[in-house]
Amino acid sequence: MLTISIILCYLSGASILLAVSRKYTLAELLGYSFLLGIGLESVFLFLLDVVGVQYSQPVLLGFNLTFIALVNGLNYKGLLALKSEFKAPSFALRDINLVAVFILCIAGYLFYAISVKNLFWPPTEHDTLGSFDKLGRIMALEGKLKISLFDHHLQGAGGLYPPLYHASFAYVYIFGAIMPKIITTLFFVSMLTTFYSVVARYAGSTAAALFTLLFMITPELFAHAALSLGNMPTTAYIGAAVLATIVWLDTREQKYFWLAALTMAGVTWIRSDTIVFTAAAFLLMGIDFLRHKNFKQTAIYYAISIAPFIIWMLYMKLKLGSGQTNKFDLGIGYNAERWDLMTGYIKAFLFGAQKGSIDGGQLYGIVFLLFFAAIFANAAYFVWKMVKSPEFKANWVSSIFSPGFNAVLFTVTSFVLYFIVFYLIDEEAQKAPIASLMESSFKRGMFFFIPTALFYAVANPLSAALFHRLEKFRLGN
Repeated sequence: MLTISIILCYLSGASILLAVSRKYTLAELLGYSFLLGIGLESVFLFLLDVVGVQYSQPVLLGFNLTFIALVNGLNYKGLLALKSEFKAPSFALRDINLVAVFILCIAGYLFYAISVKNLFWPPTEHDTLGSFDKLGRIMALEGKLKISLFDHHLQGAGGLYPPLYHASFAYVYIFGAIMPKIITTLFFVSMLTTFYSVVARYAGSTAAALFTLLFMITPELFAHAALSLGNMPTTAYIGAAVLATIVWLDTREQKYFWLAALTMAGVTWIRSDTIVFTAAAFLLMGIDFLRHKNFKQTAIYYAISIAPFIIWMLYMKLKLGSGQTNKFDLGIGYNAERWDLMTGYIKAFLFGAQKGSIDGGQLYGIVFLLFFAAIFANAAYFVWKMVKSPEFKANWVSSIFSPGFNAVLFTVTSFVLYFIVFYLIDEEAQKAPIASLMESSFKRGMFFFIPTALFYAVANPLSAALFHRLEKFRLGN
């Protein structure tokens, strides 16, 4: 039954994708189908709790089969067109990118190795034993989201998180899983494939394979591919949502608009503090609105993205009888000691330095160094073009609003907002010193910036031009 539940999850997600468009790459189908599908399963569990229906295999099977039949029934003309358009792939040996295949084989072996480790060891992390795994197990046993632990205040910190992550655990437990860590592996592969699909679009398959491997083996992130914690799955949603948003702003392909809006909804349905990433995405969409006056699509994007956050706030207040505890000191002002401590950690995270027990180089490798190197190189290139090319100088404003610019703007904006959230934390209310939070929560939160940082490192004008030259050389052109 566990296998059937995972297949249904993918089919539900794929049904949504095909209702939007018939044209996807294999990487897009693999990645977005799971992210949308497991998000939908968590919505099913949430709705069942709201109406008072107990979770069970037959109920969830019925929900999934009805949803799949309904969506595909409404889209039957599109499916018939897909059938007529489908052609068996054909290729010659000279068309195979052996360099990309070699790199992907390395990535595939490492994925196999970390997945074996993940699936062998049961959940042992403090946060998952105290929250996520515990919540998922008891949700499956009691058949509801508001479990008995809430009556005794034993739900843990994760109990006040939006339900997507622990509901995904409950989903596989309902269908007979001994432990829920297959979810970790599926989030990991979805994170990588969605990233690969976007990079391949801008820099080619060789660059996509190489930077997907770099993304994958970012040391601390790679370790989380064998853990039952929510930071890596959250990264999967943030990366998928923001990169789809960037592609839509660049190409206006409608499929990316809906992918962006729906996965951005997942960003606020998995954690509440990720609202800062939604705000940064809103900035990108807001700038685009000022330029193009596309009110309808901007409003739809905003509404879909923010709805889960509002719904969860209402659910906590009306059904859980709890609001977000005030853990922020809004009157802190400028605190030199806290500022120095936090910026010291930020330097360690971003530039591979050391602070306390943190060694940024061992945690994030060269990811952020590549990001800053790319910004510096492209800034110098921009100035050179302004001086040397009158045509470029006359049209420099339009050249700014590029995928690379949007990636940098999103990364910087969301990082500043994320920093502010931690700066305002009340240590007494949080029951943890800020140094401890920087070495745990903020350290793991750095994952959220990796997809757009690496995307810019490879898809900026200079890097993209370099990789396209390499592709031409490989093809003998």
